[in-house]
Amino acid sequence: MIVREDSRGQAFTLEGLASALILLGALLFAVQSVVVTPTSSGGVDASTQTDLRQQADDILLTTARAETNDLSTLVRNWSQSSRTFSGAVQRNIGYGPETPPGAFGVMLNQTFTQRSYFYNIEVVYRPRNLSTGTRRIPFVYRGEPSETAVSASYTVTLYDNQTLTARNASQNVELWQYDTNATNGVNGYYPIPNAVNGPVYNVVEVRVVVW
Repeated sequence: MIVREDSRGQAFTLEGLASALILLGALLFAVQSVVVTPTSSGGVDASTQTDLRQQADDILLTTARAETNDLSTLVRNWSQSSRTFSGAVQRNIGYGPETPPGAFGVMLNQTFTQRSYFYNIEVVYRPRNLSTGTRRIPFVYRGEPSETAVSASYTVTLYDNQTLTARNASQNVELWQYDTNATNGVNGYYPIPNAVNGPVYNVVEVRVVVW
């Protein structure tokens, strides 16, 4: 009889140990899931923020110096028919969930999207009346950034004698000839106005927000 009780006690002990191990494993899995998920409510830590900001800076700088599809080309990639960036989804979200064109989009996809990070991109420009602040055009909109989101930006200078780069845009029409009035059908429409005197057309900022 005593042997049976000892055997039963050992069985209870082994069952308790197994249950504890299972519970511990589940707890470790849950903790790891929270840590590696960048879009969780906890956001990202300071070190990750620094890395994301540097990566966004590097992508902007690399694209600005590219021989083709540089930032200036992308900012001027405007479709007259859709009145948004060429190939974009909608005016209010730009390319939205789609990947932006060229190597710029490839780098954004590999650096952020494939690692489960979100990003927004906007083109910030100066209005004709410089005293009224700045205006913004959505280039990519994928949601509301978290409190721990980081941003990076690069300034692009547009010139009067440049042209739009969309496939259906006329290469004989320079930027200064476009109209910023979307309801005016006389001239082609481009929302960024001629806001600077001299050969400079406007100075815009391409801003990337990552979270």
